[in-house]
Amino acid sequence: MITAKKPKAGIPKVPLGATGVKVSKLGFGTYDLGVPSLKISPDQGGRILRRAHELGVTLWDTSDDYGSHSHVAWALKGVPRAETVICTKTSAESGREAAVSLARSLGELGTDYVDIFLLHAVEAGGVSECRRVLKDLGRVKRAGTVRAIGLSTHSVTVVRQAARFEEVDVIMTICCKADQAILRRYRKLIPLEDGSMEEMLSALELAHHHGKGTIAMKVLGNGAPPLIDEYSSSIQWVAGVGFLDAMVIGMKEAGQVEENVRALALGRRARQG
Repeated sequence: MITAKKPKAGIPKVPLGATGVKVSKLGFGTYDLGVPSLKISPDQGGRILRRAHELGVTLWDTSDDYGSHSHVAWALKGVPRAETVICTKTSAESGREAAVSLARSLGELGTDYVDIFLLHAVEAGGVSECRRVLKDLGRVKRAGTVRAIGLSTHSVTVVRQAARFEEVDVIMTICCKADQAILRRYRKLIPLEDGSMEEMLSALELAHHHGKGTIAMKVLGNGAPPLIDEYSSSIQWVAGVGFLDAMVIGMKEAGQVEENVRALALGRRARQG
């Protein structure tokens, strides 16, 4: 039997909206693990994920187009599945395509269920289509293959509309410590589709009010200098937003995991006085 090591940094686990799923406040974004030019093998990436798990980072975010399913699969062989929350995503445009993608992802991940299944990068013009696909995906949730469904997006408009959709359990979106000047200067690194960060916060608060699980991404803005230079403050700012359940940060080295865990822990201690 696989037994989990006790987290050393005290990363809290929190309810993800009304889903019944509990997630670590800090999640591991696995995009970089699958980038071909970085040449991170499944066992190398898997060991980093296992180290994250030791530290209490048990929410792992991936996608059917990241190339990191094999890294997650390797890591899952060495940690308790029930204590790990796997989120994967698809860009499928129909319920049938999404079901096919899910079945393929389950095989690649080496698991018989995923905790969170999201439609990937939904744009403001695709909300109606997205909702139709999510309605079709209700059957996989009822079958137990997926525990919660939802979407990821860079759009304030999408978050605001999805906040009221009964089909949506979870919303993952851009949220970072960036004012309009930073957004304008680093638009390619912080690709907010519409609106401002203040408007995004308002939309997320609405979503949380309606029981949606809320997860922040692009917390460090794909390497935007103002966020990276003050990465501890950037992480702590997002962690302090009361209506954000969790955040996902892309990592590719164990040292990055440890630094981000440390930043989150320092912020918690500061808020607790």
